[in-house]
Amino acid sequence: MLNIKDIKVNKNFYNFLEKNNLLSFDILWNLPDPYFFRKKRYRIVSAYQIKGFKIFIKKYLAHPEEAKKEWENILLLWEKGVPTSIPVFFALSEDKRAMIGTEEIKGKRVIDIIQDDPSKVSFFISKIAEFLAKFHKIVFFHQDCYLNHFYYDEKSDQLIIIDVSRVKYKPFFSKYYFIKDLAQLKFSFYTYLGDKAERWWNFFWENYNKSTKNSFLFLPKLIDLKVWLIKRHTERVLKRGGEI
Repeated sequence: MLNIKDIKVNKNFYNFLEKNNLLSFDILWNLPDPYFFRKKRYRIVSAYQIKGFKIFIKKYLAHPEEAKKEWENILLLWEKGVPTSIPVFFALSEDKRAMIGTEEIKGKRVIDIIQDDPSKVSFFISKIAEFLAKFHKIVFFHQDCYLNHFYYDEKSDQLIIIDVSRVKYKPFFSKYYFIKDLAQLKFSFYTYLGDKAERWWNFFWENYNKSTKNSFLFLPKLIDLKVWLIKRHTERVLKRGGEI
């Protein structure tokens, strides 16, 4: 990484950013004409196409420590060989706004693929099971582990995981984070797979345990309890008119 004033830049993108006069916090923050825009509480995600290069910029209006943690997690995941968003830059202003720039992810969201073609569900559930078993084996826990956070790049036959600001690596009392990951995933099965959720969860569990033998007593019941807590929290937030 290169440090350019208040911006940390992936050296692979430095020449592109310099050539296009993008090594300025204010210029990056105020880029015009995004082709994608979404605001959620104190975060804004915008996507831009600049001379054929597609970049996503996540802007933090507050809580810069969360942005810093996500940036650090992106770098850590790549260091450990886990595919995630490709880092382009991290920027922090004097007034504590922050930005993370990443290259557009190659591939599609897994949930979009299987909703378009239900015949591919088993393929992707087994892929996610294998991915998550390896992820947990190296003591990573995503903590935002929903189906919509998995992408698939067909060209490289590779799963990619995104939204990694909450990732834990070798945490104390890892069983708590382990259960939370699995419960979030199971909850998202009910959200996206409807009346087939239980069937596909059993298929996931069988594949997940091929390489991870879990002897933790009452584990399925603890996962189901956490699923119920997530469901209750989600319903309360939506009832108040909030965003999930």
